[in-house]
Amino acid sequence: MSDKLKIHEEHTAGPQLIGFDYQIFYFLYLSLDLSPGEKLGFEILDDIHIEFPNGNLELLQMKHTIQTNASGEKINLTERDSDLWKTISNWIAFVNVAADSEKYILNTSFTIVTNKSIDSNTFLKNLAKLQAGEIDIKEMNIYILALSSGTSDDILKEKINQLIKLKQKVKKSFLCKINIVSDRENIISQIKGRIHKLIRREERVDDVFNAFYTNIQVDKFLTIAGRGKFSITFEDFSNKYKTCFDFAYASNNLPIRNLPLIFPDKLKEQLFIKQLIEIGETDLDEEILNYTTAMLKFFNQVKDWVNEGDLLETDKASLDKDAIFRWQRIFKEKYREIKKKISTGTFSDDLEEEIKEIAIACVNEMRREKLSIKNNELTEEFSNGQFYLLSNEPVIGWHLDWENKYKQ
Repeated sequence: MSDKLKIHEEHTAGPQLIGFDYQIFYFLYLSLDLSPGEKLGFEILDDIHIEFPNGNLELLQMKHTIQTNASGEKINLTERDSDLWKTISNWIAFVNVAADSEKYILNTSFTIVTNKSIDSNTFLKNLAKLQAGEIDIKEMNIYILALSSGTSDDILKEKINQLIKLKQKVKKSFLCKINIVSDRENIISQIKGRIHKLIRREERVDDVFNAFYTNIQVDKFLTIAGRGKFSITFEDFSNKYKTCFDFAYASNNLPIRNLPLIFPDKLKEQLFIKQLIEIGETDLDEEILNYTTAMLKFFNQVKDWVNEGDLLETDKASLDKDAIFRWQRIFKEKYREIKKKISTGTFSDDLEEEIKEIAIACVNEMRREKLSIKNNELTEEFSNGQFYLLSNEPVIGWHLDWENKYKQ
């Protein structure tokens, strides 16, 4: 790796941004398990905190990394990890400023959530032994003193010494309230797992996840930008975000998904575009691309609804029937007068130009039609996409003689 590339990597915000994203994802994960009377806070008392109805408090610190070792595994959380001791130091500061340190510790738990490997962390192993009664606080003290004397990092030594300076009783109580959560699984998968458990419909999990995540992010941004404190209670979750879950059960609410579009190589060779070009409605590449996009979006969305079981083929057939009925009404109305002229032989020499003008008027009228499917009103883009799709098959057209020109 070049020195220039190393400098760029050292100054990139990527790893920090991943850490922030992980924090909000873990916040979402916890919010899905809130109980009545509980309150979840984001960047208020700690990275995340939980307030319980009995007055107890849980402080959570996220320690996320994207760094890996030679084997491709996440790096270890070592016994002298600077982030580990920074967190412990911060918690000790909370203990020291409390009016009653022992009561504060009694009512508070301290949790580190990390995706780093903790298997070889001697500090955490001794912590577990202390909590299990396998060693006493004196033995723990001996280990911590050795940990401090064994480092030449003055900042790290100072943070370890803050723990050493605590009174024995307070120190033991504090250490016994520290929890370590080894979160090695994909946090997004864990969130979706909880959503699946709540809604019992696997095919709607992604839709609920996207709606919930988006709304949480927006609320967090607006609250913090307005100098407020972002938190969620069980009641907030039930009332404010319930609509994110409601459509998972609503049989008539069709989810809109962002689906990939595959464009044909030659856009102007599409039948529906040929029809529009012939009548002079368009010949502009940008417009042709927009029309094709609308058709493909609609086609993909309907196909997805059918594949996911949100829509029946009979529902799609009903939509086609309604769209064709509307086209027939408008087509007949627009061409009524010119058909009379043709039947009586009173048409002018500019008959073709007149037909093209009527055809464009027919297209414009159709574009104003709003279609619906299963009581879901389609967007203007989707409605237009349906008419483009039908004229691409083609079962409808715009020119008076469209069937002879385009229908094989």
